[in-house]
Amino acid sequence: MSCVVTDPSEARCRPLTVSYFNIENQLAVGGITADIRSFGWRGSFRSQFQADYYYLDYSFDSRVEGSRLMFSDRSFTPPPGDIAFIPRGFLMNAECKPCHQRLLCLTIDHDKVDAFFEDDRVLRGVEPCFDVQVPDARQMMARIAREVREPGLGSDILVESWVMMLIVEIGRMAQNAPRQGMTTSGKIAEWRLNRIKDRVRHGLGNTLSINDLASECGMSPRHLARAFKATLGMTLSEYIANERMRHAESELRNKDLPIKIVAHNCGFKNAAAFASAFRRTTGMSPREYRLHHFQYTH
Repeated sequence: MSCVVTDPSEARCRPLTVSYFNIENQLAVGGITADIRSFGWRGSFRSQFQADYYYLDYSFDSRVEGSRLMFSDRSFTPPPGDIAFIPRGFLMNAECKPCHQRLLCLTIDHDKVDAFFEDDRVLRGVEPCFDVQVPDARQMMARIAREVREPGLGSDILVESWVMMLIVEIGRMAQNAPRQGMTTSGKIAEWRLNRIKDRVRHGLGNTLSINDLASECGMSPRHLARAFKATLGMTLSEYIANERMRHAESELRNKDLPIKIVAHNCGFKNAAAFASAFRRTTGMSPREYRLHHFQYTH
């Protein structure tokens, strides 16, 4: 058990652009970090929040009136309650008036959750829930906060137990999605799909592994592969290959860009490998495609 207060700049899931941020107390055990944090903005603000871990928070005060949380597509989230759960990898935007927040924040490692559940589908595809309504949630959060403030004998055991109990209840909530409003299906949640597409789009010049993409959006590689095909009707590898070729066609329309540079920008080790893949997809070599394009556009 660790009760050392972290440097605020190194805090997990620290909100961006805050005017001030402080960690009052902290307890870390076995892949779980629990801290009591206070922060705020002295003026109206726009900010982003990204959960790099499974994230639960409990607001000691009322949530800020007039605050608006938005998904990455700028649509509004439901109004937040006292307890919020955000899955690993989720990105949201926020707009708010000047405010002060004081929270109990729980962050749980991806590996911790995977090791705890034999069935890795329990939290796969779970949507964020901004008003968690599971049995005894407030009581457990209050008990965790007390142990974080005043750690004693067995605090690490108690905190770990309560946190995992909450995760179990959220997993059950996900399994009862039609009744509880947290949806799971064979398809990828829209925000996760957008995150994958964005990572692919900005990473075409590099190696794109399914392990890295799965980690990016908080899924196992196996589940990502299965869910991606169920969502788009093609494998992730096929999607990446198509995006590389689409990007290649765009770059080849710049006649001043050498083909070897195009190959590099599209993630190929050399021009020969690029030419082979491009011909396999389009029926033309890169040079033939470029000549064909300028022949009919000029």
